[in-house]
Amino acid sequence: MHSILRIHPNFCTVIACLTVAVLLGNCRSLRNEVDPSQLGLASPKLVVSGYLSPQDTTLAIKVTRSNTVVGDSIELLQIGNNVTDATVTLSEGGRSVTLLYNNRHSTNDSAAQFYYSASARLLPILAGRTYTLAVVTTSGQRATSTCTIPAPVSPTTIKFDSITESQGRSSVRRYFVRASWQDPPSQTNYYQVAGYFRYTTQCSTCQVDQIGNFPLSSDDDNRGLFSDAGVDGTIIPSGREYMTSSSLTGNQPSNFYSQYKTASVTVNLMSIDQAYYQFQMAVIRQRRVRNNPFAEPVLIPSNINGGLGCFAGYNNSTLTLRFK
Repeated sequence: MHSILRIHPNFCTVIACLTVAVLLGNCRSLRNEVDPSQLGLASPKLVVSGYLSPQDTTLAIKVTRSNTVVGDSIELLQIGNNVTDATVTLSEGGRSVTLLYNNRHSTNDSAAQFYYSASARLLPILAGRTYTLAVVTTSGQRATSTCTIPAPVSPTTIKFDSITESQGRSSVRRYFVRASWQDPPSQTNYYQVAGYFRYTTQCSTCQVDQIGNFPLSSDDDNRGLFSDAGVDGTIIPSGREYMTSSSLTGNQPSNFYSQYKTASVTVNLMSIDQAYYQFQMAVIRQRRVRNNPFAEPVLIPSNINGGLGCFAGYNNSTLTLRFK
């Protein structure tokens, strides 16, 4: 007769706990404190950002310096890294303009603007032209870049629709529009869709009508960014661009038109260059995964020679749908 070895359940529990403790101890040993002086930290670089458009009345370029981060957290709002002593020049052909540093304060300090600017009348921005940016600091740092302004592409239609969604025990009717446009054939194009919903409402207890002006909200993962890859030369529709919503009462939606005295939606179709598209797409991907420790890092592209950032061009066209 064979003997049977019986293991007490408490003994198994002890073994399991010891195993977990050993594994956790090994994981902690993987983290070692390192003297920052041994990391060979890179010196700060110029960070340049600016977007040119024929529709803008002001030429604006922001110049800062990069910050090397060592530690467990990153301070999102860095203070004191604005570059104020640079010579910033925009040129095209034989024309050029020097942008002056502008410290425009507002009543809200967080909304203060720190950038170099000049009137667009001094250097008109035209489709098809290539513009050169040069930034030189008093310490000798230099950054340059170029961008070519795309031709405009106009939206052709705006379609109004709605969808019912459940939110807990209640339901809401969400109103949105879709824009569409004809993509120019045989060329690579990039787009971004944005816009505003504007309205006025009558108020019996108010001295004046109530005015609303809210940006559209995209439902696609790319925040309104498109390329014509695979759909070149076709009619391209946008995603849902949400305007507003209303609660359902007794499973019956309130009438959209009865809520407003006047209402309209304006869709902006920006024809953007490749640098604009690639930079914004990378930023969007980075924001998606920044809280995921297992995600692959997203490298942010730069078209700034001698620095970091994005200098790009776009051309904006608009179409407005008036509801009443």
